Amino acid sequence: MDKPNERPNLGQDRPRENGVPDLSDLMNQKREVPQNDQVVDLSSLMNEIRRVPTAGTPTSLNAPAPKQAPKASPAAAVNREAHRAAVNPAQKEVQKAAVPAAHKETQNSSAPAAHKEPQRPGAAAHKNVQRTESAQPRRVPESGAQHRTSTPTRRLRDPKLEAKRRRVSIILATTFILLILAIVMGIVYAVTHWPTKSKNTTGATTTTMPVTTEPTTVSEEPETTTTETTLPEATPTPAVTPFPAGGPTLAGYCVVIDPGHQAVANTDPEVMSSDMGGSKDKSAQGYVGTVSGTDESEINLQTALLLKEYLESLGCEVYLTRETNDVDISNKERAEFAVSHDPDVFIRLYCNAANDSKTSGCEVIVPASGKYASSLPGWGENLGKTIEAQTGSAFNGCKASSKYSGLNWADSVPSFMIRMGYLSNSDDEAKLLDAEYQYKECKAIAEFIATMAKH
Repeated sequence: MDKPNERPNLGQDRPRENGVPDLSDLMNQKREVPQNDQVVDLSSLMNEIRRVPTAGTPTSLNAPAPKQAPKASPAAAVNREAHRAAVNPAQKEVQKAAVPAAHKETQNSSAPAAHKEPQRPGAAAHKNVQRTESAQPRRVPESGAQHRTSTPTRRLRDPKLEAKRRRVSIILATTFILLILAIVMGIVYAVTHWPTKSKNTTGATTTTMPVTTEPTTVSEEPETTTTETTLPEATPTPAVTPFPAGGPTLAGYCVVIDPGHQAVANTDPEVMSSDMGGSKDKSAQGYVGTVSGTDESEINLQTALLLKEYLESLGCEVYLTRETNDVDISNKERAEFAVSHDPDVFIRLYCNAANDSKTSGCEVIVPASGKYASSLPGWGENLGKTIEAQTGSAFNGCKASSKYSGLNWADSVPSFMIRMGYLSNSDDEAKLLDAEYQYKECKAIAEFIATMAKH
């Protein structure tokens, strides 16, 4: 410590000397403040001295937290700013002089002793000031300590980052491996199945080639088959399937029979009639049996040939619009053929079909115009009831219509379209293919013709 005579005088009349001031004089002497005539609180000043150097210095991790200083009095709060400029230079000089001693004292003494609160002013306060001075330089090397203490924290964080990196690396590696496996499997699948697809394509081409050449063959086969099967049925032997006995005498009658449709349809349009607009196909495609697959044109022709034979056996003059399936005759041409013979009756034989497989029975359709328009519905009812009585097939009524060009162009003669049954119904189909049922149909038509007037 400096000698008493070298201690600085805090009065305004003495200049400040260089060196470290003796803080005991600061505690023992009272300084008058000319501005507001108030006395400095030494305990507040000591707390301020202890607090100032620690404001910008990080606290050591090993030292306990200092106890909170008591609140300063209002007078000390007022003079704190006034004395901060005078105290800080002296405190800096004290820190410079006490750094070596403070470092050694820090190693020998315990940290908590430096933070004890002064119990009384005087010597204890002076000793506390010295401890404070020696304790303050302890924070100088704390930057290194802090650096050393921060390293474990970084080391603790690094394993977590490494663990995350490892997980990400594992996920990326797994994804890459799966992608490679998928590519390899795709290549193997393509190589394995490529010959099979080629074979299938070749087979499909092979099976398709005959299909393109079949239409000509198909159109020819039904004609040959129909001709072969139709001829025996057209001229049945009485010993095997005799005509119904006791038929009416039809001598002097002329009848034209039109077996509906043909083997190959003709979709070219033709005018519906001479006095109405619109057009229809020259010869539409007929229906097909649901069970046997027999075409309607064949059933119509079989029945027409049998009817011709039966009517001729009764003395009737009969003409057919066609005697084979291999023809191309439009509905208008068939009607004109009938009118050219001026028949007593023009019979058109057709089958029917419906979306409902349960629908069955026969019906009669007559033209809605012409010379006999008023009489044809009654005659048609008579024809249908006669067929029902002979065959047992339900009669669904007679309809007058102008939708059929084959009837419209023949409305100058008594024309009747008989729909003998439904090929969409398996029972009706079986009956229409049965020879005995066809004979009953022929007998009913013959009985009806006998009721008509001769020309």
